[in-house]
Amino acid sequence: MNFTNKEVEPRAAHPMTRVAIAYGLAMVIGLILLSKLREPVSYYGVTTGLGFFLGKEPLLSLTWGAAGGVALALTSELASRYTRWGRAIERMLLTLVGRMHPLDALLLALLSASGEELLFRGVLLPYVGLLPSAILFGALHIVPRKHLWVWSIWAALAGLLLGYLAIATKGLVAPITAHFVVNFIGLLYAGRRRR
Repeated sequence: MNFTNKEVEPRAAHPMTRVAIAYGLAMVIGLILLSKLREPVSYYGVTTGLGFFLGKEPLLSLTWGAAGGVALALTSELASRYTRWGRAIERMLLTLVGRMHPLDALLLALLSASGEELLFRGVLLPYVGLLPSAILFGALHIVPRKHLWVWSIWAALAGLLLGYLAIATKGLVAPITAHFVVNFIGLLYAGRRRR
């Protein structure tokens, strides 16, 4: 046996590791804020933590969330196929994350949907209202390239739908589900479409 004293260079972390950590932190911050604030719970008309997440009718909330997520994914797909900005956003996503393994896409979609929805629909919406929270959501999705400004508008419109789902179902399961569905489909299929 030949043992050498070679130094092994540490492997660089995958670029999405930082993103996953950031979304995980957003989720933790959202949960901490929600545990301390009374307004979001009373806004949705529930007094228990679990009721706040599940809404008045959990199965119906999941169904509406899945339907909303599919609708958002379809609009995203149409933008990718028929608009310059949609193709540019898809290329940018592919550059950032590459072709993801389905489990990686699942985890990142779950973290991003949970973190953003806890903050935007859980914490912000009850304090600032539907339209301002949707505009802030769109602003979070600003891409600093001139021809991609439309993406922020699309995100703000998505924020309106996600906020409406939260208000209509009186909980966060529907918007988290919708957000998860659109993100999972987008991450899973980025770069896999045939042109």
